[in-house]
Amino acid sequence: MSDASTARPVVDNPHSDIVLVGTVPTDSGRQRETAEAVVAHWQSSAWPPELLSLTAYTSSDGESVLTYAQWSSQEALHTSLADRGGISDTAAAAAGAETPVPFRLYRAVRGSAVADPAPVAESFPVAFFAADNQQAAREWVDNLLAGEEASEGDDRDYPGGISANMHISVDGTSILSFSEWVTEANAVAHIEAVWEPVLKELGGTGLLYRHFRSLFPAA
Repeated sequence: MSDASTARPVVDNPHSDIVLVGTVPTDSGRQRETAEAVVAHWQSSAWPPELLSLTAYTSSDGESVLTYAQWSSQEALHTSLADRGGISDTAAAAAGAETPVPFRLYRAVRGSAVADPAPVAESFPVAFFAADNQQAAREWVDNLLAGEEASEGDDRDYPGGISANMHISVDGTSILSFSEWVTEANAVAHIEAVWEPVLKELGGTGLLYRHFRSLFPAA
């Protein structure tokens, strides 16, 4: 297993079949300690060959750590979740960790105002929304993106906007919006101008996260 703490996972990696996403609430002033505990737990566990990447993110408000794990196999993820003390058992690393949820990437859209190749993302707006089932979740995402295109255009020429990645949970009851931005200032400006008026009626705009550390399998 290599430690490339400055690297970022490729969210739309075609080899990633499923992602496990969780959040760990933190006490004031203990966010870094919590994030380090999560990473230490990962490093002390056996690395399954189907695990493509593990990443920890810290929220800008200092109250949450988000974990994002890409797997090439749903079956391998299920086996990992059943392994007490295994790499997916984040509760072993931090008391109060919420039960992580398996998601699949449904749609990814990329911004056109960044260079190719895109610069390294530093800000990650994250929001969760409830849904009734898979079909309702897909329709919600499709309508949201169609509404954005109708009002803002389909080229997504947003300064600093790298990508928006819409995930749907395996059980269809949750939608994850996970975006990548060059800077937090870029992300905040976009949220205030474009998303806040819409998402406020749908459950809020979520939290802003920063990359903390990524782990990848040994080359």
